[in-house]
Amino acid sequence: MVEHTEQHAEQRLLKIGEMAQLTGFSTKTLRYYEERGLVEPTQRTEAGYRLYSAEEIARLEFVKKAKLLGLTLEEITELVSMASEGGRGKVLPRLEEALDARLQETERRMNELAEFRDGLLYYKERLLKTDPVQGCDGGEGVSFCGCLDSVTREGQLVDLQSKQQSKWSTRNGRSHR
Repeated sequence: MVEHTEQHAEQRLLKIGEMAQLTGFSTKTLRYYEERGLVEPTQRTEAGYRLYSAEEIARLEFVKKAKLLGLTLEEITELVSMASEGGRGKVLPRLEEALDARLQETERRMNELAEFRDGLLYYKERLLKTDPVQGCDGGEGVSFCGCLDSVTREGQLVDLQSKQQSKWSTRNGRSHR
């Protein structure tokens, strides 16, 4: 049934709602992608409705796949622009660069997660060695449950989670619709 719908869509122009339904992108996202130059309506009706062709469906499938690979909208925009301007021979090398960057970022994040995991294991081990009653008392100066103070007292609690989130949000400070 979907195949029949796609074949039918290729033979006629689609309004933005139909395009959204067919591609899985919201109409708001399609408008945003139009602003960014990722997609362009083939034409507009007299009433101003956007009409899309099969080529735009293919473009949006390209965008969807690139997003699944973790590419940023800037990178995707650059690739779409290259392909649209006839520089298809340049797309593959640029895609390789972008994927290499994602691989490096993934390796870095995996190392950070391994450090975070090791820290959790260390504190869990300390927790298992802590007396349940005395650990919760926390000792002098603790007015609330002292469980975490007991476990982290000798070691400095490293806030790797915040460190990871700040690095991730810094790299991805842009909108990823």
